[in-house]
Amino acid sequence: MIKITPTSEAVKFHNEKVNEIFDKLISDGYILRNKKQKKICKDFINFLIKYKDELINALPNRLLEIHEEFEMKNFSKHQIVLIRSFFIQTGYGKFQNKEFLNFLGIDTCVYCNRNYTLYFGENNARAELDHWFPKSEFPILALSFYNLIPSCHSCNHIKLNNSPIGGWKNALNVINHPYLDKNDFKFSYYYNSFSDFNLNINVKMNSKSNETLKFNKINEIYSAHSNKELNDLLSLRYKYSDNYIDILVNKTFIGTPFSKEEIYRMIFGIEIHPEDYHKRPFSKFKHDIIEELKQTKKY
Repeated sequence: MIKITPTSEAVKFHNEKVNEIFDKLISDGYILRNKKQKKICKDFINFLIKYKDELINALPNRLLEIHEEFEMKNFSKHQIVLIRSFFIQTGYGKFQNKEFLNFLGIDTCVYCNRNYTLYFGENNARAELDHWFPKSEFPILALSFYNLIPSCHSCNHIKLNNSPIGGWKNALNVINHPYLDKNDFKFSYYYNSFSDFNLNINVKMNSKSNETLKFNKINEIYSAHSNKELNDLLSLRYKYSDNYIDILVNKTFIGTPFSKEEIYRMIFGIEIHPEDYHKRPFSKFKHDIIEELKQTKKY
């Protein structure tokens, strides 16, 4: 839903931390627990040495190719268990999510833009990262930069038993990737009365954006809020004068030093530039609806 533009600080932080994790495995032989496993680990470590830099920094298309090359190695079930353990439990388990998100500068869920990315569980706040290629199916991509997506707990959970048409190996052709694609759609609404209104989403049918919205259940998520967030905005438009929103936004703060961005932030609690939507929940939703309301005549 929100396109991510990587910051150089996030790339640098990620590169340093993941290199440390990989280098420790290569130099210390993390999973060389006994002589029996030495050959198992040597084969995998050679693979890791060959693809280390790409596993850290490669774009999603290349990551998928590396995963397919990994599968062609035909590692045994026992080997896969060891490899998964390193990448998921040891590697990703030690990765500093919160610091990474701070450098990336993404504050709300990339998929829904309705929740912040901090998740409060077990009496602690922790940063939530989704693996676009699920780490259960693509364990060697568990630490790859372009596979780490700032997410809320709810959207991360949606993917547990859900996959795109054709499965995850076909996903780049079906749904938008937050680092690669811009989602082309607008929130809208229909309104007959205060007891008869609902959310609409204007999006091109049979497009990747449409499939992305369906996959992430955006219509269901935002429809659940329509009696609150949407109702509040409609009330401003249909209970007051035709130009009430225009007065709020463009007339109330005349002669003050406040910018348009600051005014929208104070009145509606949102950002109005697409590149800033991630900073505050519901920014795209409210901005799309407000712009439509400003142009709509009363019935």
